[in-house]
Amino acid sequence: MQRSLVGSEMCIRDSIITMELKSDLSKEYIADALIDLMRKKDFSSITNKEITDRAGLSHITIYRNFKNKEEIVKYYLNNVFSKWKWDDKNNIAFNIFSFFQENKEIIDLLYKAHLQYLIIDNILDLYGYNKDDSDAIAYSKVTVAYFVFGWCDEWYKRGMKNTPEEMARLFEQGKKQ
Repeated sequence: MQRSLVGSEMCIRDSIITMELKSDLSKEYIADALIDLMRKKDFSSITNKEITDRAGLSHITIYRNFKNKEEIVKYYLNNVFSKWKWDDKNNIAFNIFSFFQENKEIIDLLYKAHLQYLIIDNILDLYGYNKDDSDAIAYSKVTVAYFVFGWCDEWYKRGMKNTPEEMARLFEQGKKQ
């Protein structure tokens, strides 16, 4: 009797893992489909049906996984940030400028859709922001994250003419003044 219980538990566990993998894959398909559509259409005019059709999934799948299109973009951006090779030898500002430069197509899509502010949450993660931080620590991390984002935002709007190395140097000089 105990063997079948263990077997049943293993079967249930395997089913749960399979469902989680399917959900993760569905999220990736949906996110990739939305980004692909954003390359061709205005973000506000993209429908959930277009996204699921492009992803090859049923229409209900999008509602199971995301509240809205912005959440899909946030999911995609989180994946891009997590896959990025952050260089511990360089400061975070240099890494973020490099990230902007190497992911310019995604950054362009975010700005075109007026969603560039979604980057801030990822920068906060890089600085180890935690809602349970003490007030002083939380305010410090938020200030630095918005400060860095402000630099990236202005750099982007000026056409990203400086290299990430030049931007990191300017950033360090700006912190000293």
